[in-house]
Amino acid sequence: MLTCKAGLYYHVCMEGQGAEGFQAERSNSLKHLTEDELLDVFEMVRRRSSRDHALLIVCFQHALRASELIWLRLGDIDWRNMEITIRRLKGSLKTTQPLFRMRGRPCMDEVSALRTWLNERPRDLGDLIFVSQKGRFNRNTVNRIFAKYCRLASEARIARGQQPIAQSCRHIHALKHSRVTSVVGKMDLYLVKLLAGHAALSSTLRYAHGSQKLACQEAQRVSMETFS
Repeated sequence: MLTCKAGLYYHVCMEGQGAEGFQAERSNSLKHLTEDELLDVFEMVRRRSSRDHALLIVCFQHALRASELIWLRLGDIDWRNMEITIRRLKGSLKTTQPLFRMRGRPCMDEVSALRTWLNERPRDLGDLIFVSQKGRFNRNTVNRIFAKYCRLASEARIARGQQPIAQSCRHIHALKHSRVTSVVGKMDLYLVKLLAGHAALSSTLRYAHGSQKLACQEAQRVSMETFS
């Protein structure tokens, strides 16, 4: 019942696609990369570092904060069921989510990225998934890694005559925003909430605008189906 209510709330509150199309919010706090920028970043990192590729693709696919990402442990991955358990912070939900496979798009394939990194990862570095010879990562380290690949991808984009990735998007939290933005308007809002680990639907609603016109159009459509 909750899913149905959330779906109705979504249709009433969200901007639709097409000419009246839904637009994700672009406030300073919700800066995000476009789909082609994301692909450029992930392809760049895939070619250069198995660890960094796994780090960033896990962060993106599960809409993680940096502080959640750096505390992931080897035991959080259930390879038998192909799932990962995430202990989210700031009042968000603890979630167990499937690992993402994207055959034909290796730069987005979380399973392949994790397996490649874990096969190369030194065995004597403790039980955290993402570590270096100097020890565990911190948020600043993760931020520098992401900014590095945004810079490299931007240089390649400029060489192709494309716009670089905005400086305001070159921070790790932009990956979380990019993930949620990429699915809002394409999935039931309650399912987006679960993907992002949001405890409250209001947190998910920040990513989209409403439309009185669309609300009335949707109300009319539902009325026609209900009372026909």
